Amino acid sequence: MARAIHKSAWLPGVVIAALAVIHMRAWVFVCDDAYISFRYARNLVEHGALVFNVVEPPELVEGYTNFLWVVVLAIGAWLGAAPERLAPWLTQGATLAGLWLVCLNVVRLRGCGWTLASWAPALLLVATPEFMVWGHGGLETQFAAMLGLGAMAATAGRRWRTAGVLTALAGLTRLDTLVPVGLFVATWLIVHGRKDWPGWRVLLQAGALAAGPLVIHMLWRHAYYGAWWPNTWLIKQAGVSLRGTWGVWYALSWARGVGAWALVPLLPWVRARHAVLLVPLLGTVVYAWAVGGDFMAYSRFLVIATALQAGVLGWLIVDAGTWVRARWRVRAPIELLAVVLAGVLGWQARVRWEEDRAKPTGWLAGRWEGVTAMDRFARERVHVGDWMRENLPEGTWVTVGAAGALPYASGLNVVDVYGLVDPWPRRVSELRPSAKGRPGHQVSAPLAEIRVRDPDLFCHLGYVGKRRPAAASARGKLGPGYVWACVEPGAVADAREPDGVLDLGFYCCLRPEGRVVGPFGGHGER
Repeated sequence: MARAIHKSAWLPGVVIAALAVIHMRAWVFVCDDAYISFRYARNLVEHGALVFNVVEPPELVEGYTNFLWVVVLAIGAWLGAAPERLAPWLTQGATLAGLWLVCLNVVRLRGCGWTLASWAPALLLVATPEFMVWGHGGLETQFAAMLGLGAMAATAGRRWRTAGVLTALAGLTRLDTLVPVGLFVATWLIVHGRKDWPGWRVLLQAGALAAGPLVIHMLWRHAYYGAWWPNTWLIKQAGVSLRGTWGVWYALSWARGVGAWALVPLLPWVRARHAVLLVPLLGTVVYAWAVGGDFMAYSRFLVIATALQAGVLGWLIVDAGTWVRARWRVRAPIELLAVVLAGVLGWQARVRWEEDRAKPTGWLAGRWEGVTAMDRFARERVHVGDWMRENLPEGTWVTVGAAGALPYASGLNVVDVYGLVDPWPRRVSELRPSAKGRPGHQVSAPLAEIRVRDPDLFCHLGYVGKRRPAAASARGKLGPGYVWACVEPGAVADAREPDGVLDLGFYCCLRPEGRVVGPFGGHGER
């Protein structure tokens, strides 16, 4: 009988997995930032170096924060799978694994076997865009979350060495994953340590397995790049000045999106045992606030917090149902509350999806960059980049404000004015971030630093539109001596466009007057 119940308990998991695939497919996209990692992976395979620009002397800049993700994509590229095609498959698989790991973690923390109610956290997550959106996008977000949730589940199952290995892998994929994992392990030891203390020997072994690879990687980073921290840290540490604005907005937006209000009526059933999930949940939200949040919609920095919140909700619903049945001897399956709540979240997700689709450009709620806008932006830059690869000389240097899709597709060397993949932040004696800028875009290169490479095209001050810009409009950008160089990539078939055709019109960059850059300049100047 027990075996039959165990088998039947897996049926909801299959249904939830199918629903997850459907929900993920509704948000198909690849965002511009993902192409940064794609370019590093491709350069590692093609040139044997983890660099963004392939130049002499080597320009060693660690403009990524996801070492293991880049390595995995590079292995895929070496085997013939292009990063932009491989990444979505990996993230979808990681999302499905994450759904199972959340439930496994709660089952182990509750100390019971699998039942129908054990799938409540996964059901809630399937209805939540803050988790499902990142099954696409091309970022390492769900891959890191899977490893982090795996480390937590291993800890809850007293598999300490496995937890150590998974913690190291999670940290190598995305370092801030260590925040929820570390808080989970510490809280578990406090709550369960008296009865289930693993012993110092086991803890030290697990700690060595977790910290060892991270220390080795840090030493390698310093030897290879000449810095202890990624280049992006120099730029993104400025986010602390946004705590009172973007940081607060980010936390509140996440709370609304995941239905955090549902925790309020369940607070009477909160006990010390729930702290194992609540502490890392709250700690991760505080961390996201502390770094100034993000401008992308759907809270990518809080994917693990979203998973933990669903775990807490599912756990409390089951505890509340057990209490009600014991007190009033009712047989009603109180766990149906999870189905009702998932229905509410699903309806909300549908409304949000429609709002997102209605914004191929611009910002959701005037503040967040939605999936449709991110996808359209990246597809346009890939289209322009393809044209540049075919029509501009290999030695052309361009400036960009988005160091992703365009550099990847064009293969050209670039100056990143925001400094994520560029060495200029190390040369500037004092970075002066703007408190009004978006997260990650608060620091901009001084013009003197931009001109160090003597760029041929200044695309970060560019123009995109259906009509060619007036010649006079180029004068106020960099001063006199510059003219527009306008790319006309033409229309291409694109199933994601409403009419099946992508045609952005003109993509224009500034060019030093008199300089010939491929088809630009000379007689018949464009």
